[in-house]
Amino acid sequence: MVYTDIRVKVWTQAGVLTLTDQVRGVQAQDGLDTLPQATVLLPLHRSVSPSSRKRYSELIQVGDLCLVEMLAWDGKKGDWEAVVHGPVVALEETEPLGPEAAPATRLTVASMAHVLAQDAVARWMWLGAVEGYEPVLSKLSIQEMTDDPASTIFRYLTKVAFHTANWANGGELKDLIHLDLTGLKAVGPFSVELQMAEGPHLEIVRNLVDYPLMELYATTDRAASLKGEHASVAGKAPGEGKAATVLRMRKAPYPYPATDEWEALPLHRLEGSWEPVRARSVARTDQGVRNFFLLYPALPFVDEYLLLATGVAVAHRASIRRFGYRPMKIRTHLVHNEAFTEQDALVAFIRKLTLRMAAQWNRLHEMEAGTLELPLAPWIRPGDRVRGPSLWGEGERVYHVRARALTWDPREGGRTTLAVERGLPPEVYADPGWFGEGLEVLPNPFERVADLWQREKRK
Repeated sequence: MVYTDIRVKVWTQAGVLTLTDQVRGVQAQDGLDTLPQATVLLPLHRSVSPSSRKRYSELIQVGDLCLVEMLAWDGKKGDWEAVVHGPVVALEETEPLGPEAAPATRLTVASMAHVLAQDAVARWMWLGAVEGYEPVLSKLSIQEMTDDPASTIFRYLTKVAFHTANWANGGELKDLIHLDLTGLKAVGPFSVELQMAEGPHLEIVRNLVDYPLMELYATTDRAASLKGEHASVAGKAPGEGKAATVLRMRKAPYPYPATDEWEALPLHRLEGSWEPVRARSVARTDQGVRNFFLLYPALPFVDEYLLLATGVAVAHRASIRRFGYRPMKIRTHLVHNEAFTEQDALVAFIRKLTLRMAAQWNRLHEMEAGTLELPLAPWIRPGDRVRGPSLWGEGERVYHVRARALTWDPREGGRTTLAVERGLPPEVYADPGWFGEGLEVLPNPFERVADLWQREKRK
């Protein structure tokens, strides 16, 4: 049996408001494609004295900071885990009709990454009018912006996005957000000019991430173990331990060309008290099929026809015959570790990256994907691995966690629903060559296109 519980606190203008004993239910979710968010269900009123009551809508305001924690413990394993920490972004009251319907207050809480997704750079408005015409350039030199993506993003976030002139509501962003940034080792002249960029900070830095070669996502972990090359351990959250929001950038960790990146991901065994229960959902689909891959450098000063000719093509002919032509084309900021290089060296580097991308997205239709439901396990986070029974009912599988949903209420307790992908037997994950089967590097078909285009220009 697993004992579950929750703790909820809000830092209001009048002080810390502890809601734990009043909570009727909590729902939380996050994933590699979505920012963490939680919904907290409360009564309509809170008793502030024996003779008076106040509505929660009078005590809590949009913008107040909130911390949601969950506990799952079976007598041997378990501890309090931060689920969401960030601003209250919505407050709703409902008073339904009927004798069994209870009035309620619903809080929607986002993570601190929500601030990065909303707070924006706009040279024609706030930063431009208040701080100067080129606020980014004043904080970052050209040399600091021409570097590998993880270094550039780290400098941008710490020197621009975390600047207290933008957000200072109960603390500073640098004290409330962990950075855990790493990536593939290569640099190049970026097509994104940060000093001219406008828009939310999170979208600006996402433009430097080469999906699907690398991933950038937010999760929640107060005791985050930061191992990235550019890692910052923030200060204290208001009245509590370390900050809970983690902005993480990493190489796509799937096991090619080696298994070390995949094996480095946290692995959780779904056994004992945390065996999958209640329900499962699984399907085989061709939605993930990709069978022709082209990757070429994003050099802003070169015509795209020539860039395509510099790229490397990798194909899976048998897959094309079975499913049709399903291409994946990527412009990469990753060019080379050296500032000056011969073309052959550049092509060899692009070839290596293309093979990595192709093998990591090859044979996806042969891997299991679906959902698992189990007792509350708030320590399992998106980006981790889980090992448990096959979704199809035969043998064991290792899965990658794409997203999670956590729920809790006083009557039913808590449970976790995991959206998992890339399910394969453990022995398959020990063989990186399995992922590259059927792939071949093709003579670049774009070299002739570029040559013909150059001839047309000379006419």
